[in-house]
Amino acid sequence: MAFVLPRSLPPVRSVITFFTATSLVIIIAGCVVAGPTRSDPSQTGPSQTVADSARNQRTAEANLRTVAEKARSYAIVTDKGHPRINAHFFGIPGLGSLSSATERSLLARIKDAGGFGRHEAYDPVLTPPSHRWETTAFTDATTASAAEHMKAATPTDQAAASPDAGDEGSGDEGSGDDGVIDYSTRVIAAGGRYLVSAVEQTSPAQKVRILLTDLHEDKTVDAQDMFTSQVDVADLAADDTGALTLGKKTASGDALTELGKQVISSLHTPVQLPEAADRRIPDYSCSLLPCVALTYDDGPGDAKTEGRLLDAAKKAQVRLTYFFLGGHVDESPGEVKRIAGAGHEIANHTYNHPQLDQTPPGLVKKQVNRTDRSLEAQGLKEPFLVRPPYGALNKRAAKSLGHPAIIWDVDSGDWRHKKPKKTISTVKRDTKPGSIVLMHSIHPTTVDAAPGVFAAVADKGLYAVTVSELFDGIKWENGGSYFCRGYSDKLCSNPEHPSVHKN
Repeated sequence: MAFVLPRSLPPVRSVITFFTATSLVIIIAGCVVAGPTRSDPSQTGPSQTVADSARNQRTAEANLRTVAEKARSYAIVTDKGHPRINAHFFGIPGLGSLSSATERSLLARIKDAGGFGRHEAYDPVLTPPSHRWETTAFTDATTASAAEHMKAATPTDQAAASPDAGDEGSGDEGSGDDGVIDYSTRVIAAGGRYLVSAVEQTSPAQKVRILLTDLHEDKTVDAQDMFTSQVDVADLAADDTGALTLGKKTASGDALTELGKQVISSLHTPVQLPEAADRRIPDYSCSLLPCVALTYDDGPGDAKTEGRLLDAAKKAQVRLTYFFLGGHVDESPGEVKRIAGAGHEIANHTYNHPQLDQTPPGLVKKQVNRTDRSLEAQGLKEPFLVRPPYGALNKRAAKSLGHPAIIWDVDSGDWRHKKPKKTISTVKRDTKPGSIVLMHSIHPTTVDAAPGVFAAVADKGLYAVTVSELFDGIKWENGGSYFCRGYSDKLCSNPEHPSVHKN
């Protein structure tokens, strides 16, 4: 920009006017404000410009959008029993450490409130998907700290914005409703390889925990690790530019550990969420979520029928468990590889479908071992779960299997009636948290029902998982039979009763 000095001004005044105008231009162009710089985002002072602040704000907003796009919403909402639960929490595929920390926290809260009853474990309950928040609800930008956020919650708005607690919470203790657990999680800030989130509880007592997750290492720690001295992390918040604040002051300088400085620096760069996770796998385990295992016997069938089932599963984003006959594996090795390559679980259904409770122990072992070898020949690895044909098993045969026996608690009857609508209605009516559903992939009518079956369990609020995922956390017992998981039936597996053993 060129400045023309008026000819009428004296030389000295001309010089003064020139430098004054130049200074004003510099100030206007730079608009000096306190805050992080591009080279050191943790620094505050007169070196950050309005342009830097605007850029950081755009980055912070973009990072929150990215998190909301990748996150998934979960809810446990009950209006009966004790305690009543109103929990809303997010998960991000590939961040198992964050989900584990949240799950431990929530289960601890439920147990403390008497939610396990006389059981050693929590019995997951159905929550219709309509109760799940939009993922943007977990990333709504706010300059309020977790402590302020909780104090703002009231009994009338907690259902839409209720917070949650961690294992070692800090913050104010409130009187709350002892019969209700109000719990939620939210993102405070995200950028680079770090995500800062809050686990908040407003009832029955106000508690908060702030978590720091390393997105590259999938490691979650307490946010206190960012600070050189003990601080009240409940006062941690983020301003409009994504910069962390503690008690309304920008977190910076000697107050931060080396980790803290790395986090502050990263928050003004694009967030780097993990990419490789299988989004079909829920972020939480079946110890917390109501799960169902959808299983298909007697395959592999013909390529067209099996292909249609694979397409339906892919569209519905679910993983299935297939119990294959060894003879069919040897006849159709390409189908085995195709199904396994699609990420589904493959298990053993004997070699040619004998009734094992009427088969000598030596032949039982031969049936199972021969099928194991057939599966191994296709690149699959032991140990394999086994489903006895017809579910027929006695004590002698169960011992001879050398594997856990997977039975079922929901028989779709698909092989008998071969009516897709009836298969769907049976599954919809009979499935409950922890169920194992029996179907057969060799029947075109069963495959016709598959989209409806997948929709039916999802609409109930059930999460479709593999059999191995369903029983994760419960130790397999050779010679034991597994019908379902939980406490809904005396045959279901739980910590007090891992499996059924034949007399």
